[in-house]
Amino acid sequence: MLPYVFTGLGFALLCVFLKFRVSKGPCAQVTVIKASVSIGFMLTVFSAVYKCADKTALAVCLGLMFGMLGDIFLDQKFAHPESAKVYTFAGFIVFAVGHVFYIAFLIKNFYVQGKTLYVVVPVAAAILVAVLNVLSEKLMKLRYGEYKGITVFYSIILFSFVALSFSMALLGGFKNTVCVMIFTASVFFAVSDLILSGTYFGEGKSRPVDIITNHVTYYIAQYLIALSLCFA
Repeated sequence: MLPYVFTGLGFALLCVFLKFRVSKGPCAQVTVIKASVSIGFMLTVFSAVYKCADKTALAVCLGLMFGMLGDIFLDQKFAHPESAKVYTFAGFIVFAVGHVFYIAFLIKNFYVQGKTLYVVVPVAAAILVAVLNVLSEKLMKLRYGEYKGITVFYSIILFSFVALSFSMALLGGFKNTVCVMIFTASVFFAVSDLILSGTYFGEGKSRPVDIITNHVTYYIAQYLIALSLCFA
């Protein structure tokens, strides 16, 4: 019951955050409200883990914790624009580490020994998609500049998370609720990050609709992952 209560409160706070983020723009008050939304998914996962006997669930907790750190770092670049580059790189790195924890949880719990192709093929596909994503920056009207290297690195981790979560769900015949929920969350993550890349590296893509869809898809992803442990 508690995980769902915290999720409900989290999305109520998300609505408040989006209202102020769109009307006021980046500011200290908005950052505090956003932090409250992130605290919500941490409370959701902790309350879910409390009833979960699976010790590997700690990896999910760590993944969400690094996600919350990513929120903090990326928002700091608005408060301290002179250090925007440092905070942006830090955000990329901690979010990537969070995805690695999710991947570790998936492989530990859903990989079947001997089925190496279910790991090799998704990772190879992720590397290909990540490279193509960066090479097509002009086509997508983006400009990565000095962030091109970190974008490739992060994209490989992100798309590996998406591809491996799909692969593990496929391996189990899409019958395991936890795995399916995490795969669904990974798709929302990818959508959120694609929107965010337009906001960061494109022009004219910081409209209210971009801000709202970026945050809504991101928090759906985080809360889905947190709630997935209720079915572990």
